This record gives sequence, structure tokens and C-alpha cells, in this order.
Amino acid sequence: MICENCGKKTASIKQVTKSFGRGHSLVVIEDIPVHSCTSCHESYITATTARTIDRIRKNRVAVGKAKRVLVASFNKSAA
Repeated sequence: MICENCGKKTASIKQVTKSFGRGHSLVVIEDIPVHSCTSCHESYITATTARTIDRIRKNRVAVGKAKRVLVASFNKSAA
């Protein structure tokens, strides 16, 4: 795949998980397709992917399902 940033054929699509929001508005989205280039080390998403993320965030209650997750706080005792 050709990288949109450097033009080399060293890009690939990786599936990532990202969290958006905080507290009661927190949503975790899995399997986001991210273009990643091994030459220039840039990662980016397409406009279509960005729109889909926005749609999921706005409709998170309707399209998501509840899962139990562990949540840790970063503090000096964790280091």
C-alpha cells in the first residue's frame, strides 16, 4: 500500500483500539483501521474512518455493548 505521507509502498493497515471521552461519556472503539508506514513512521486514518468514529461516539449507547474493563490511574506509586 502506498503511504499518503511519503509516497513509498511501505504502508499497511493495522487495527487499533482507542478510548474517547471521560467518565460517563467514555467510549472505547475497537478495530479502528489505521494506516501505518514503516518508512516515515507516520500513522493516519482516512476521512471516512474519522466520520465513522464521530458517528460511533455520538451514538455510543445505541451501537456499543457494555464490557467490564480494569481501569488504572497513573500515579507515582505505579512507576
